[in-house]
Amino acid sequence: MVLGPRAAWAAPTPLVHLDVVECPSLDARSVQRIFSADLGTATTSETGPNVTEVTITCDGEFVEVRVRDPISRKTLKRTFDPKSFGSQAESRVVAIAASELVLASWAELAANPTPQVPPAGPPPSPEAVETARGVVRAKSGAPPNPATPATRSELPPEEAAAPSPAKHEPHDHAVRPAWSAVDTTGRATAVISVRSFFRGYGTLWGGGARFGRERSGVVSWALDALVEDGFIQHVSVTSLSVGGWLGLYAQVAPATFRLGAGLRAGMLGVVHGPTGAIWGWPMLVASQSLRFNFLVIDLSGEGGFGNVLIEPGKPALKGGWASGQLGIGIAL
Repeated sequence: MVLGPRAAWAAPTPLVHLDVVECPSLDARSVQRIFSADLGTATTSETGPNVTEVTITCDGEFVEVRVRDPISRKTLKRTFDPKSFGSQAESRVVAIAASELVLASWAELAANPTPQVPPAGPPPSPEAVETARGVVRAKSGAPPNPATPATRSELPPEEAAAPSPAKHEPHDHAVRPAWSAVDTTGRATAVISVRSFFRGYGTLWGGGARFGRERSGVVSWALDALVEDGFIQHVSVTSLSVGGWLGLYAQVAPATFRLGAGLRAGMLGVVHGPTGAIWGWPMLVASQSLRFNFLVIDLSGEGGFGNVLIEPGKPALKGGWASGQLGIGIAL
């Protein structure tokens, strides 16, 4: 699909042609709008020796962005999985990736205006070069480094039209929206916890720390350590426990939802008495996280069944329990 021209802006800008090919999962109009806004230049339906051509193609879950730039006289490409940034923002991520790749090409015009080895091809007009430099200066205030491996790969002219020998390139995580969900990062949170027993045995309050991560687009896991105090069967106790669980997750950016199962185990000590207990509780877990830049807010719930003898001569602690935790921390 070829995207049509937009109204000319007041200031002269380089001509850019944007083409989205066989990508049914993308909203082509949104890609055009976000691309133009992020790059600071309108698109055109024209093609020619003075027009920078951006082609977006899809291959399964992967998207390839290819830039043929007559101003810097080179061809760049980037291949990545946009779903790794959240399934609700594919068009935005692809548009920003395309904009950054064009800027990476134009940045060399400002960072290295007189290369010792000029590239092949007809030289661009001075006006085109200056407008491209102006876009870079307006966008960043300083020339970005076009040689960063994570942001571009350059093809020789004779290879530019040939298919890439590698089907996919590594994911480029430099294009990350500010609200990006946590599927590509870990999270460490400080946790406030409350644990209660259904039969009225008592309630424990406390807190600790938790670390979790999402992997492979499906699997989520977390580990934590908690210290909780309270009264059970009118006995003052302290619980030191570690918990771990494994589950599945889904994302609706900026939220991540998880459901899984695991085990909580530790030591239950009587504060004013000689006895205590080592226990282990299987549990079901539900969790939700919200991420804003590096801030993570996590809300979790646990539920299970326990059977623990708190003190000789008294009934064992036997029955269902539930726990809730609120965590605040950072993405790693």
